[in-house]
Amino acid sequence: MCISLLYGLIHLDKQEEIQRRQFLQMAIQFYEEKIRNTKDSLEIAQGRTKLMLSCYKICSLSAYQTAYALETKLNQNPEFLFGLGIVYHHYGLDNPAIRAYQQVLYLDSQFVRRSDVHLRLGLIYKQLGDYSTSLKHFQRALGDSTSTCSLTRPELSYLIGFVYEQQGHLTEAENLYEKLLQQHDTLPTKLKGKILRQLGWLYFYGPIANNFNTENISIERENQIKEAIRKLEQACECDPTCGITYYYLGRCYAALRKHTEAFYTYRNCVDKLDQNADIWCSIGVLYQHQNQTMDALQAFVCAIQIDNKHATAWMDLGILYETSGQAQDALFCYKKAILDKDESWNPELINRINQLQSCLAQIPEGAIGKQPRGPLPKVEEAFTLPIPVELTAKQQQIATASSTNTSLPTSGSNSETPSASLPPPPPPPPLLPPPPTSTLTFNSKPPIDVIRIDKRLLTSDQSLKSKRIKIEPILSFTSTTSSNDLQKIIKHSSSPLPPLPVSYLPDGHVPTPPQALKATTSLDLNPSTPSVILETRREATSTQLQQYCLSQPICIVRGLSNVLKLDLGLFSTKTLVESQPDHPIEVRSQRQQAIDENFDFTSMTIPFKNVWKYQSTRSYTTIAKYAQYQAYSYHDMVKDELNDINISSLNTNSGLTTNSNMIMTNGTSKKITNKLSTNNSSISAIRTIKSGTNVDLSDERKWAAQLSELTKLPLFMRVVSAGNLLSHVGYTILGMNSVQLYMKVPGSRAPGHQENNCFCAININIGPGDCEWFAVANEYWGVIYTLCEKNGVDFLTGSWWPILDDLYDAQVPVYRFVQKPGDLVFINSGCIYWLQSIGWCNNISWNVGPLIYSQYYAAIERYEWNRLCTCKSIVPMVHLTWNIARNIRINDRPLFELIKFILHQSLKYIQLTLSYLEQQFGRGVDVRKQLRTLHEPAHYCITCDCEVFNILFITELDRKHVVRCVDCALQYDKQLENVVVLYQYTLEDLKTVYDQFQLYLLPTLNTTTTTTTGLTTTTTRSITNT
Repeated sequence: MCISLLYGLIHLDKQEEIQRRQFLQMAIQFYEEKIRNTKDSLEIAQGRTKLMLSCYKICSLSAYQTAYALETKLNQNPEFLFGLGIVYHHYGLDNPAIRAYQQVLYLDSQFVRRSDVHLRLGLIYKQLGDYSTSLKHFQRALGDSTSTCSLTRPELSYLIGFVYEQQGHLTEAENLYEKLLQQHDTLPTKLKGKILRQLGWLYFYGPIANNFNTENISIERENQIKEAIRKLEQACECDPTCGITYYYLGRCYAALRKHTEAFYTYRNCVDKLDQNADIWCSIGVLYQHQNQTMDALQAFVCAIQIDNKHATAWMDLGILYETSGQAQDALFCYKKAILDKDESWNPELINRINQLQSCLAQIPEGAIGKQPRGPLPKVEEAFTLPIPVELTAKQQQIATASSTNTSLPTSGSNSETPSASLPPPPPPPPLLPPPPTSTLTFNSKPPIDVIRIDKRLLTSDQSLKSKRIKIEPILSFTSTTSSNDLQKIIKHSSSPLPPLPVSYLPDGHVPTPPQALKATTSLDLNPSTPSVILETRREATSTQLQQYCLSQPICIVRGLSNVLKLDLGLFSTKTLVESQPDHPIEVRSQRQQAIDENFDFTSMTIPFKNVWKYQSTRSYTTIAKYAQYQAYSYHDMVKDELNDINISSLNTNSGLTTNSNMIMTNGTSKKITNKLSTNNSSISAIRTIKSGTNVDLSDERKWAAQLSELTKLPLFMRVVSAGNLLSHVGYTILGMNSVQLYMKVPGSRAPGHQENNCFCAININIGPGDCEWFAVANEYWGVIYTLCEKNGVDFLTGSWWPILDDLYDAQVPVYRFVQKPGDLVFINSGCIYWLQSIGWCNNISWNVGPLIYSQYYAAIERYEWNRLCTCKSIVPMVHLTWNIARNIRINDRPLFELIKFILHQSLKYIQLTLSYLEQQFGRGVDVRKQLRTLHEPAHYCITCDCEVFNILFITELDRKHVVRCVDCALQYDKQLENVVVLYQYTLEDLKTVYDQFQLYLLPTLNTTTTTTTGLTTTTTRSITNT
């Protein structure tokens, strides 16, 4: 069945489409009947879902659920997944929609509506407030010249300009808008109006261009507003129906004290916009300027009834009450304004709240009730007053429209709309101190005006057609397949289309997070931590130690530094300062808090809530300066403890607990529980600490003594060894195949994460203080991924600190233990962990890659998952695999088969790429030779962050040469006229490596000698109180 559909981009709700709509309903009934009576469910399910996609009023998510329940291969069908993403997006399921769209690009990088996928991803991320990712997808949609998009290039550029505004890149936004206006001949009138509108608003709220002359700053500001009015008036001429333009124009008139013009434009807004609290808030400001306090009150109430969390409306209402001498009502409104707001949102308002609270606390309770009634009704009475006729009519219209509206929601506004502002209010009654003399205002960003893409009708030649489904011929691969056999297969499968990226997973499945394990018996959610206590050097170097470490999710090894006589003092702060005082160090500033708490201090909501999102800010300093901070923090905390030793608690209003630290002689802080006050002034009293991270110790000339000391470790723990996969990368990957050091004060955190590409890791505590660890086995990473998604943080790239109760509720066992000085923690492949220092200490860490099947499979599976999520893999697995094939003989058959398969897929892709270039371009594209240099890093595509091996497509970007993959190069330049193609290995060289890589069979010994080494293995119970 072949039907020309555009997957949600057309609607059948017009009068002339009634017959077609009825036909589709009959067809759906036919397919539903067939589904119940036939076993050939794949094509029928596809036909049913495609038909349902043509109109949302008959579209149902249950159709997709039914299709999946039929156990078909629909999860390998890009067209099906594209439609599924649209339906998810229609129902507001943003995260499932993102996953569906990502799978489309993973399965078919040349998908016919690839630009639409990037456009929709950009809209979703914009709605979620992730503007950097949104910008990336909008730019990829704009730069794609080979696929169909629902929006024109100027419309995409307009969206990019809007994202620039949200990021605060006002100059880039202004330049882009001005450049678009130069295309006035081809620019649609309405789009031109939108661009002029945003440009005018930029002039209004943007910074003054020439602010170096303070005498003329008011004149410059006035001229800037006049230019904004000119732009906005031009926008009104282009699109007289746009209410937002009239709102911006009213704000400009109000700023120039042209109240009559401002009222006129605001009234126009009310008729054109659905419901906008900003308009009524601005009208209230104008009424207050005219001393019409009752009208101002009613306007502010209207704004709040439209948006109960409109902070500016609550603040302006509070100012109105305060100027009228009604302090209690003002305080109530001010507190409403700061709910769910960052403490930096309006510091003056917070100070005003504290002042009002102090003044009201001095008045006897009986006297407050006997004060004369103010000129305005009290807050609770104000909201019972009749709503203006204009607002009532609008609310009825919205209610009617929402009951019948079923169109596809593309994206909503995620940014704050411009807020109304007031001049300083007149002096309040003598009872209270004067309110702030500066204006309680802020300049916020404009609302996002969404371009709807669900009503675009495109021609039939742009419709989706069933093209290719990426199902790898896995069964045809055998490890005995030679390079010549592979070349013969490729000759028979030549195609005029570019090759699709290959999957390096042996079964070719689309990588997905693992499902939660079903516990057959009662699960211990607080399991014992695997632990090894070493007493002799022989135990430390035994194979049993390696086997035990690799059999556990995480393992703590004690006594290793003693039996191997490791001089950990080489990594102490004193030694580091003496050897390299000016060496750079990254610093993370964070709030100090209890180890099982992660409060959201950015919120003004009291009491603070435990959240997953972890907040820290980045800066840089030197080892010497951070060492000085470490010493000062120690002395400061000792002084604080001595001063507070007789204080049992602070205010006990909220019941929240935090940790004060009593210093012990070994550098560890002993916890004592205090009560945290909930008033706003106590927030700033919470200690901010600085944690030193990512000190690079890779330079052998600077850190020869330290790196030499680590060669005493067992082979499987060493930074460099023949059995360590990461030693064969060929260049330094900071923190992975090189040592990194961390310098800490009490409370320093390493948030939750898995290691890059799920490699194993080593961490040694130098001391003198302890660290407390939390860890979860690899098989539960899918559950944590879901919890991260639920809590609004990105599992791969975000910063998060899990809430233990959430993990326990999800039946996730958590290891918890203390790492003391000298203890080594071995983190197995894929283990999720997070830790916090209890005292002052340094740690060193690096990654290792055991040459075993489980490690290699975990690494390549994460490599594919990263590609699906458009996340860069720090370890170039294809490049590494070719180096492994050159350098190592493998005697483990499963590992050999996996490596051979990756080589097979890589060689196939290279040959298909060269064949495509030869067929399509012939001599028009010259593939030039450029051999790799020593220690040359692997290459990644500048656009999609995928690894690019051997065949490099070089383009120029900002006067620099950058690498692209074949797909992104063709999107950039379809004819490859401005692209230089290079190869770094000859095809013959790669074929030789592929053919010579064979399973190495160990010689058989006549006698077998078994040596048993006794290890003292214990288990450490997880710690509930430290």
